[in-house]
Amino acid sequence: MVGETSNPSNEKPYGALNIKTYVPIILDLNELNYDAWWELFETHYRDSGVRDFITGDSKPTSDKDEDWFKLDSVVKNWIYGTLTQSLLNMILTKNSTPHTVWLILENIFRDNKDDREIELENELRGMTLGDLTVAQYCQRMKSISNLLTNIDNPIPDKTLVAHLLNGLSP
Repeated sequence: MVGETSNPSNEKPYGALNIKTYVPIILDLNELNYDAWWELFETHYRDSGVRDFITGDSKPTSDKDEDWFKLDSVVKNWIYGTLTQSLLNMILTKNSTPHTVWLILENIFRDNKDDREIELENELRGMTLGDLTVAQYCQRMKSISNLLTNIDNPIPDKTLVAHLLNGLSP
């Protein structure tokens, strides 16, 4: 059998072919949007009952397990359909599974955690109001703060307020 959470009799994964309805974010190396993409994608694959394909716990019963291979392809296509072309070119490999693709993406976005932390903190320290509205400026600051929290480096509110005030024009 295909697996407890990836039951081929569950028709939901087959009906959810337009992944962008559920994951409207296109994962991009330049957008720092991995955490938001991950959250939406995880919500969708859990809701669709194909978690075992992402975790690697689901295996075909044989080389002729067409139900398994069909679901495997559906889940891979979901991932591929939410990536920029350049990112897709980086991760596309022959005979991959959703699990291997998921791990490659996680390595790309999580392995440079220290570098991202330094980059985000520098951006936060160097931010100025410039041509932004105050709302845009505050929203960008909060977004960077959230990204730092997502990589286990939360910025205390006092520090965030200090950065915000330092970036305002006289």
